Amino acid sequence: MASVNEVRLVDEAARLLGEHGPAGLSLRKVAAAAGVSTMPVYTLFGDKEGLLAAMHREGFRRLGAALGAVPRTADALADLVALGLAYRQAALSSPHLYGLMFGRTVPQFQPSVADREAADATYQPLVDGVARCQEAGVFRPGDPRRVALHLWAVAHGMVNLELNGQLPELGPVEELYLEALAHAGLPFAATK
Repeated sequence: MASVNEVRLVDEAARLLGEHGPAGLSLRKVAAAAGVSTMPVYTLFGDKEGLLAAMHREGFRRLGAALGAVPRTADALADLVALGLAYRQAALSSPHLYGLMFGRTVPQFQPSVADREAADATYQPLVDGVARCQEAGVFRPGDPRRVALHLWAVAHGMVNLELNGQLPELGPVEELYLEALAHAGLPFAATK
């Protein structure tokens, strides 16, 4: 778990990255924006690569916490939808971190193997949610990872469109998001 100071610096760095792009991000600028000396920033992160890695980790920590906070109920499908909503909320709460986590905001940044593995772990609740829907007879049997990938692709696409202001004005955004999730699940629905 990151310290309060580290989280504050990561948030400042994410804001700078969002406002100025990769060229506008440096440890000195982060320190200035946070109103601290450069020493603690260099001590915490070492260099820009270390700062980007910390931002990547914090983004996935937040996403994992949001997904982990979704309560498990007796309704597997409602729980799966709740995971989708938590995913969207995590992205909207930290849009600049989301861009670094899933985009090419900083093309030269490559997370470490350990950081990629930690990021991959945030995908497991979706796989588990799909498996629960299969066990409950809501979805047809099959590889839950394949279904989860399809659902994630739709959720991720909708979130990216929303964050980039590219969703057509067809109604309330959350309504469009839920509709997209519902349509994404249709090919996997069990026939009765």
